[in-house]
Amino acid sequence: MDRIKGVENRNTSSRIRTKIFLIAAIYLLLSLVISASLLLMPGTRHTNIALRRKEYALPHPTPTQPSATQQAQNAADALARSYLKALLQGQYSSMWLQLHPDIQAIWQSEPNFNNYWKARFQDYTLQAFTLGVPSPRSDWIDPETMIRYTQVEELSSSLQLSHKGNSANQPPENTDPGALLQNLPFIVQKSATSGQWFVLCGGPADLEAPMTLPQTLVEHTVQVPILMYHHISDVPTQNILDYSLTITPTNFGAQLDYLKTRGYHSITLNQLAAAIYYGLPLPAKPIIFSFDDGYSDGYKFAYPLLQAHNYSGIFYIITGKVGWDGQMSWSQMRTMLAHGMQIGSHTIHHVNMGAVYQYSQMQAQQELQISQDTLQKNLHIAIQHFCYPNGDPFKTGSLLLRNEVAALVAQTGYITATTDPGMTGINQSTETALSLLRIRVDGRETQAEFQGSMPW
Repeated sequence: MDRIKGVENRNTSSRIRTKIFLIAAIYLLLSLVISASLLLMPGTRHTNIALRRKEYALPHPTPTQPSATQQAQNAADALARSYLKALLQGQYSSMWLQLHPDIQAIWQSEPNFNNYWKARFQDYTLQAFTLGVPSPRSDWIDPETMIRYTQVEELSSSLQLSHKGNSANQPPENTDPGALLQNLPFIVQKSATSGQWFVLCGGPADLEAPMTLPQTLVEHTVQVPILMYHHISDVPTQNILDYSLTITPTNFGAQLDYLKTRGYHSITLNQLAAAIYYGLPLPAKPIIFSFDDGYSDGYKFAYPLLQAHNYSGIFYIITGKVGWDGQMSWSQMRTMLAHGMQIGSHTIHHVNMGAVYQYSQMQAQQELQISQDTLQKNLHIAIQHFCYPNGDPFKTGSLLLRNEVAALVAQTGYITATTDPGMTGINQSTETALSLLRIRVDGRETQAEFQGSMPW
């Protein structure tokens, strides 16, 4: 009996194990079937892969657009590079198309522009240019038209070039022209209507850039009255000399009013130099306003009255007196330069250049060189224009002395020099570039007399 029960128990255990195995097998089979059906369902596999990718993939950065400031800098840099690259390649027509229409109007025509730059650099091999980083500038005033432009970009620009021929006997501006054409402002502006960027000031390829002279001079003569002033002041004068040298602000304003109604256009000394050395066409009725000795009343009265009439002027500075009582400061000169005025040298001590030259040629050279260096160091511009104090040696000196002093002026790097009547007139030429004639404006003359002294 016990043996029979043992057999029955073993059979029961075997049946239970068999059932458990069958249940597990069925469960496994069902799992496989379900998994297979899920994998075969459309889109499921790709969805799972996408989910896994989404779970483990790194996020992609969102592309950002350049800021308005960066866009302006990029455009300014591209335009400056295009303009100066065209200069290196002699593609003047390409340069012309990149000029602001107002600047094109100064040249009067594209052939004038092309011919000038071809002549200007014909004696040189243009090698390369460098540009600084563009920066925004609230405004810029063109000294040739006195038009104010706002929201411009400025770059520092330099030109590397070498003289094609023997530069041993050339004036300083020609022997090392690359040093002269360094760190010059390049100004561009975006048109508010078309959105196109244009060149306002072309750095080394601009009329106001420091000028090199042609190796072979071709004679040009133009008619330009250069008016000579000293004081523009309302301070009562104490003697006849001061009276003759002083124009009241009211009278000066009346003179400017008259010239404006007569259609006179102020030009810079650089424009005059470009005309007499390279044949640059000038506007109708050109005129230059010059002010001797660097008096502070020039800053207080002459400068704002010139601005009010859209006229520019050149102020000849006695460097040994800068900052003295009644004389301009460096800060005042920098302000005027930034607003369209020009600066020239009037020696260190306001000396008679003929007499000093006869006494000591070295001292005469120092009066020219040190005054030039001082102005350049403090104003950060090239100084190429000079004025003889009291006009000598062109009032009383011999022809030989005049020629020797003028040669020394040229050797020091000046390209123009004005006299003090004495001699007067409006004919300015290549031959007389270092003895330019002026018209003295006398404080004793009436408005009618002033008008009668004007040529047009």
